[in-house]
Amino acid sequence: MRITKSYSPSHISGFFAICDNKNPLYKGSIGCGIVLESGCVTEVSVSPCNCNDLPVTVTVDIKINGVREEEAYTTRYVVDRLTGMRKSEAEVMVSVSTNFAVPVGCGFGASGAGALSTAFALNKLLSLNMTLNEVAQIAHCAEVENRTGLGDVIAEAYGGGVVVRKKPGPPEIGVIDRIPHRNEKISYVVLGIDETRTKTVLTEADEEGQEGEEMKRRINETGRAAMKTLMRRPTLETFISVSREFALRSELISSTCKDVIEAVAAEGKIAGVAMLGETVFVIGDSEALREFGVVKECRISDAGVS
Repeated sequence: MRITKSYSPSHISGFFAICDNKNPLYKGSIGCGIVLESGCVTEVSVSPCNCNDLPVTVTVDIKINGVREEEAYTTRYVVDRLTGMRKSEAEVMVSVSTNFAVPVGCGFGASGAGALSTAFALNKLLSLNMTLNEVAQIAHCAEVENRTGLGDVIAEAYGGGVVVRKKPGPPEIGVIDRIPHRNEKISYVVLGIDETRTKTVLTEADEEGQEGEEMKRRINETGRAAMKTLMRRPTLETFISVSREFALRSELISSTCKDVIEAVAAEGKIAGVAMLGETVFVIGDSEALREFGVVKECRISDAGVS
């Protein structure tokens, strides 16, 4: 059995606008988010074949935080794509175990981090000799086609702290910029977990009909306005401010998130909401957050997948 590990940071998206394209490599989002040190570590192992009949079907075993997942479609997509590039049929059992230091289904780009770290590890383990861009492109397509994300992978691939996505897509296709920052601390409170939230919103926005079109129009108008404001004064403080406005005007947040934002404002600070999740975050500390749950902290990261 051969084993290797890979790390990916997580990513909070403060605001976004959906950019459609029939080709998943060119579909994604523009917007801005923060890359966080707390992310995930994925261990991948490949076991030798115990049978003599070739070719054989690759068997995949996926665990997330120690729990076996029968679906995990985004990670499975990555495994299927990369194992299909093997030159040998000798290895058939692929085991993927991803452990997260951030909550899953709460707006931390966990699915993108899991897909990216899995792809990075498999590339090493199977000696595929793919570049980082090529690996990240597969992880991006996995996210887009399974509607688990639109812009996390490009930020998580290279890190860079506060990342502005100026053109949609993965590395080599998408275009990013970075906002200079100090080694800031992010404080956040998780108000609930909904692992289907992102998929639900992206599916509704893709569907034909007045409701889906209205949602998409609202997201895109608000997201593009936020981008214009940010680029006029690209600072961390502007980012958190426009993220707050996006959260309120896009109508993508719950009433509880609104209550937290208002409580933070009452103490003279600004809070944003992790898209798309029930997580409210601030730069530095906030006593107001403690009224709504357990407050956790994390540093902004300049490091990407490794």
